[in-house]
Amino acid sequence: MKRISLFLILALCAVCGLYAQTLDVCQGSVTWRYDANTLDAGSKMSVASGTTLSVGTMEFPLSGTTLRVNPTGTPEPLTVEVHYGGSTPQIIADGTLAPYLKCSVDRQNVSITASTDLSQEVTYRLSGVGESFTLTGDYKSTVVLDGVTLQATGTTPALYIVNGKRIDLQCTDGTTNVVEDAATNTVKSAFYVKGHAEWKGGGTVNITGNARHAYSSNEYTEIKASFTGVINILGAKNDGMHIEQYLIVNGGTINVSHTQGDAIDVSYAMEDDEVTPTNDSINGQVHVKNGVLNLSVNADDTKALKSDDSMWITGGRIEAIANGDGSRCINVGLDLTIGTKGSTDQTNPYIYLTANGGTYTAPDGDTTKCRGIKVKRNLYFYSGLLKRNPESAVSSSKMVDVDGLPTVSGGKLDGITIN
Repeated sequence: MKRISLFLILALCAVCGLYAQTLDVCQGSVTWRYDANTLDAGSKMSVASGTTLSVGTMEFPLSGTTLRVNPTGTPEPLTVEVHYGGSTPQIIADGTLAPYLKCSVDRQNVSITASTDLSQEVTYRLSGVGESFTLTGDYKSTVVLDGVTLQATGTTPALYIVNGKRIDLQCTDGTTNVVEDAATNTVKSAFYVKGHAEWKGGGTVNITGNARHAYSSNEYTEIKASFTGVINILGAKNDGMHIEQYLIVNGGTINVSHTQGDAIDVSYAMEDDEVTPTNDSINGQVHVKNGVLNLSVNADDTKALKSDDSMWITGGRIEAIANGDGSRCINVGLDLTIGTKGSTDQTNPYIYLTANGGTYTAPDGDTTKCRGIKVKRNLYFYSGLLKRNPESAVSSSKMVDVDGLPTVSGGKLDGITIN
């Protein structure tokens, strides 16, 4: 057995050397792809005790492992491709990652766990039609949505990333991607990121939360200027986007509708006691610098755009609709700043408000009135256009409600009176 195996390895290496391409080590649905130029039979490949095949620094069981020469090209460094569909998803990974990644497949569910020893950023590219993708690790990663549809049927999110580090979410230009959980999901959302989520790319992502939130991150979410695509929240049993720590919007388009909770809710990140906000320099805040937000809420006592702390809207376009009793287009826990001090621009940022709800009475008897903007401390309006939909049920003088001091030193008010 040992001699035959070694002979086959030598023959494969000779063929790999001839074509100078790749050697695939296949284990069920997982293929580890090695650059043939880095392998040789003497020092990189061997058979131990007739039961284990050593390739590079990785040992594979001979049973259930097949070798294949692939003349189509070299492996993409530090990349894992997950192709859903067929009888089972196919995972094709850079062979150098084999010692660090544990991959499992169950029907159309893929789970990958990265070792704590991994110290290089890995890119995971998802495509095809499947159920779920779960990624667990401790090092920053990139997840590419490359025309993937994930519709979960179990108790986990359709896209579930458990990692406290920075996670790049890249949407391939021109693709449409779908993320939807089942009503049986027991985790926070259909698309859940435990970590720092940064969105890039030019594709479209349609997200639906059938159990609770549609999208959530337990630390900040940043929509980068390089994100030129569209995030569509098509529905949620609770919030459309539920974000802890902070949200920064630099580009792209976010459309949120058909939620039973808030459209976008940015809350404080909490200490382990879940009562005390963390002492991060930015916590519970929203900053819209550019991009387009189309947000609507129809349920009572909900908010289209909400921050626990302060909010800055210095650019971009926001169209917000609040139809429920006690609902608000924009609700700010501390100060709201619109525009840039000293600017004379009366078009950017552009904020268009529609408020049609009445008064909501809570079970304890407290009442909340529908408003276009509710600020719990101070308002600073420096530049841009703040406009009321003339068909709004809420009057011009009631559209903006400020508990503290309103300062209007620039910009343009259209159909709105701020006292």
